[in-house]
Amino acid sequence: MARQTIEQLQKRYTQFREQKIRIQAELEGAQQRLKDLQKQATEEFGTHDQKELTEKLAKMKSENEEKRNAYQESLDKVEAELAKVESDFDASSPTGESA
Repeated sequence: MARQTIEQLQKRYTQFREQKIRIQAELEGAQQRLKDLQKQATEEFGTHDQKELTEKLAKMKSENEEKRNAYQESLDKVEAELAKVESDFDASSPTGESA
């Protein structure tokens, strides 16, 4: 790098200082956001530990899939029973056709 004048060095120093101040403010904001999110996670899920939250999410997904499967089975059963009722009705009608 070429030799700089004292004015150029002061300008660089000022830019670095301003950048440092900006980054510190961003860091403080990020740290506060993290604290807020940790508090929210603790209130909603009883913990803010990432491993525990990951495990809870996996459990919730598994439970949700089980409920979805049960719901689908119920609907499939209702659909099958409805089809049987319609078939029985069609078979018992005089013309063999639905109304």
